[in-house]
Amino acid sequence: MTSAVPDAAVRLPATTQRWEALSFLHWPVDPLVVQRVLPRGLRVQTYDGATYVGLVPFRMEDVRLGPLPAVPRWSTFGELNLRVYVRDAAGGEGVWFDALWCERAAFVAVTRVAGVPYHRCRAAVPDATGDEVLRYRFVSTSRTAPVRFAARVRAHEEVDASSGLTRWLTARWAAYAVRAGRTWRIPVEHEPWTLRRGSVDRLATDALQRLGLSLPADPPLVHVAARPVDARLGIPRLP
Repeated sequence: MTSAVPDAAVRLPATTQRWEALSFLHWPVDPLVVQRVLPRGLRVQTYDGATYVGLVPFRMEDVRLGPLPAVPRWSTFGELNLRVYVRDAAGGEGVWFDALWCERAAFVAVTRVAGVPYHRCRAAVPDATGDEVLRYRFVSTSRTAPVRFAARVRAHEEVDASSGLTRWLTARWAAYAVRAGRTWRIPVEHEPWTLRRGSVDRLATDALQRLGLSLPADPPLVHVAARPVDARLGIPRLP
């Protein structure tokens, strides 16, 4: 079971980032639906018999590649990702991103070389973490990964992020990518989340159609970051 703290320190980061104004929206889904979209070598993870698909809108701040300094204006942008939860053949746990969307064409180009499926979009994201109401809007400008996402998320009381389903969904210390026909593991390190219970006042999206799913009638399980986290992503390695 994934732990509330990182598996190990990322000592030589490929990139460092700050994640601001972040919300997690999750729905339980049939594990077989998720397994169909996974690359060879990854198996869907379940919690009490179900797995979850997540949509995570937020703002990237102070993005740096390796030892390079942040570039003014280029280093801040909105991101939306569509994610599921997996285990590799060696037993490692992490996140598989079906798709990610961001505003910076150069960042999209660099990450796609590493096998991470970023796509270009236009975005409107809240200015600061800690707002009671966060309004997000994303519209893809990619022909290969069209998406629309508009949400108004309301933050409520703080919750325990160190155990149970909340930890399982949000404490993830690796991501996976496919490059040159092989699946690579990308280590991730950041401070433990401080989370608030959330709810959606408004939600319109077609993102789940990428997995062959309609937007469920039931509202998502929502968590809102109470403060930003600084993240370090390591060099991809084979599991």
